[in-house]
Amino acid sequence: MDIQIGAVSRDISRFLLIPVGMALGSLPVCLLSQEWFALVPFVITVLSGGALSFLLYRLGHKSHDASLPQVFISVALGWAVVAIFGALPIWLTALSVGAEATPTLAYFQNGLNALFEGFSGFTSAGLTMVIQPSRLPVSLQWWRSLMQWVGGVGVIVLALALMEPTQSQYVLYQAEGRQTRIRLTIGRTVRRIWIIYTGYTVASVILFRIFGMTWWEALNHSMTAISTGGFSVTDGSMGAYSSAIKVTIILVMILGAISFNMHNQLLVRRQLLALWRDQQHFLLIVLLIVGSMLVAIEHYLTVGQFAWVDTVFQWVSALTTCGFSSQSIQFWSSGNKILLSIAMILGGAAGSTVGGLKLERVLALFESVVWRLRRISLSPRQMTLRHINGPPMKPEQASRQIEDATALTLLWIGCIVISVLVLLRLVPTEYSLSDVIFESASALGAAGLSVGITGPTQHWLGKCVLIFLMWMGRLEIIPVLVLLYAPWGYLLDSRRSWFG
Repeated sequence: MDIQIGAVSRDISRFLLIPVGMALGSLPVCLLSQEWFALVPFVITVLSGGALSFLLYRLGHKSHDASLPQVFISVALGWAVVAIFGALPIWLTALSVGAEATPTLAYFQNGLNALFEGFSGFTSAGLTMVIQPSRLPVSLQWWRSLMQWVGGVGVIVLALALMEPTQSQYVLYQAEGRQTRIRLTIGRTVRRIWIIYTGYTVASVILFRIFGMTWWEALNHSMTAISTGGFSVTDGSMGAYSSAIKVTIILVMILGAISFNMHNQLLVRRQLLALWRDQQHFLLIVLLIVGSMLVAIEHYLTVGQFAWVDTVFQWVSALTTCGFSSQSIQFWSSGNKILLSIAMILGGAAGSTVGGLKLERVLALFESVVWRLRRISLSPRQMTLRHINGPPMKPEQASRQIEDATALTLLWIGCIVISVLVLLRLVPTEYSLSDVIFESASALGAAGLSVGITGPTQHWLGKCVLIFLMWMGRLEIIPVLVLLYAPWGYLLDSRRSWFG
């Protein structure tokens, strides 16, 4: 593989501007909260990130537009570098406080814990090393929420909104797992996405405040709910809030699981029936209803009571890969843990802020089975039209979509199996197989729900496995595999040239 170092470094330099701008915008939070100890860490993040961005841009600013494999490498490396800079303020702040740090903050003096938090934040996964979020400095509470808010819609999407129009824009847009354009150009598409996203965030802040949250809680939770991220500024996540607030959060999580293309149709084009006509979103509605009932019934059979609000809340949180908790899932039945694991693997609509496989791919796999059964009953001269969440498709186009969905599903299964085998060797004996499957599905699906395995005292290799899963899951595996293959491809190409 011919790796264009210049093109990759140029793209990463642009992505680096995101955490630099975020850190710069976080300085007023440090000042207003009078957390002077956090000022220097954020300034260091701004200066170091800006300097590295400048150097990388100078290295590759004259490079031509890269091919799709090159862009995959840029995106995978870019997300990793951005997550590292997301960890930097957390780690440096913990070090600056030193021995006076609270136990919650002291855990971040371990660089691996801070790195975990950076990856979980920007991938909007929600798994965390924080024991008591309420004991974190205000500046770090804000930083964690901001990482998820930006990461939920996509670092690349934000970078594209700031870039000049180029031919590689659509390739970058695709590399982050998006296909549908809302407007004619990528630039207009990402700007429309950010307008919709920001509007929902502001509306959620007002809604949460009306139902009883403080302004600070409403601000942070609106950012992590609409991004389906799941970080919280309160201990116990959503467990301490009233049923009214939980229902409100459910509505916001569902909004985050609906594609931006559908939001555009509902808000701008006033096509109110589009949600029911679209197969992907109709399936989302069915899964929300049926899954909530199954989880509630399983919970009743286990503990003898219908905890409707909490069971529905947890199912919606899992299916939308948000990661908020209203109860401790550690003590739920194995049946419910498996149900929630399936939900985190499926995810919501493609083109939204959720993780998981996405329901559009689930539909493609289902339709492939239906087509196969129909062909058995047809004569050789008959044919059947192929639909995947839309109008009839050409056979080669439908086959390509099914092939992509099948390949990614197999990769998902492979990643979960490997991670489960590794984690089983590392977790304490009180955790069962269903617990380990749950934690792996949560990391790869960027969900953030936990049965207690994830934490600052976890084995270092277990943390690395979960970091890798969050990274791969957010980028839908392929870009990371291309990045890992690149050095081997380069060596193979070099050997071929040496031996003629």
